[in-house]
Amino acid sequence: MVEFKKFVAIYLAAIVIGSAFIIGWATLLNRPNAVTEVKGSHFSVVWKGFKPTYSDQFPDYYIGINNLKDSSLKMYIQLKIENYENISLYFMIDKYTEPPAGWFAGPQYFGLIAITDPIKTFTYYNINRTKPTAIPEGSLHESVDLVVKAYYDAGYTQFYSQANFTVNFHFIDVTSPAWTRVEYYNFDDRTTQGWYGSVHQWTYYRSWPCSIYNNPYKNIDMIGNYTEAYLVAALYTYATSPGIYLDDKLCFLPDTQTAGTWTWYQIAIPLPLNKVTKVLIAGASYIDDIYVLAK
Repeated sequence: MVEFKKFVAIYLAAIVIGSAFIIGWATLLNRPNAVTEVKGSHFSVVWKGFKPTYSDQFPDYYIGINNLKDSSLKMYIQLKIENYENISLYFMIDKYTEPPAGWFAGPQYFGLIAITDPIKTFTYYNINRTKPTAIPEGSLHESVDLVVKAYYDAGYTQFYSQANFTVNFHFIDVTSPAWTRVEYYNFDDRTTQGWYGSVHQWTYYRSWPCSIYNNPYKNIDMIGNYTEAYLVAALYTYATSPGIYLDDKLCFLPDTQTAGTWTWYQIAIPLPLNKVTKVLIAGASYIDDIYVLAK
């Protein structure tokens, strides 16, 4: 079974009474193997992964496209660079090949990594995609090839070495008829609808009048003839790192913290297939409009 590493959250238009009206955040989830270094093992670049550990696998990010605040989706990718050469070097990141239609990936300069302080973590944010208006197939899977380059000089003219890697993005459209809507939880009947948690009324919600809180969890049954399955949900939270546990194992955290204001965010995560999984959503103040989709 695939070991999932983290999840995606993106700006989401909010319907809130007694709080901020809209929200924003884009942090970005999981796969392929350690970075290929073009000219030898001069330095290492790995995806930072979710805290507290690093990952030597390429990241996958999962994004629900519905009800998002912005038409351009800004991505955030954290990398760890280790420079164990005998000289200090200047690092930058850029596209390695031309990205798919709708994408922009431009250069970003990280600066010096000195031999006296050889490990740095950077967030690459000069990358975005025009939001798909609809995905008839339900899910859209795209890859962007990036490269980290090292230079001798601060002007980035004297090239030293580089390492390229691939980031995978998975866009989910909950309105697509391609999905089987296995479950939908809006808590509007003022019950937990099978979740272990507490119901909140009137103030914080995505669908009137209720949401759920108190680290809710539920066993989600994905036994069936499915090839893809996802949970998409709205979370109301501050500058924290909400985490999702699958069978009591922490599997998803954002690369970066939320924006520092109380607001609604949207998460999307893949669910394990052909099993019943305990899903616990921790670190969010309120949760609403939970979709479980499969095809």
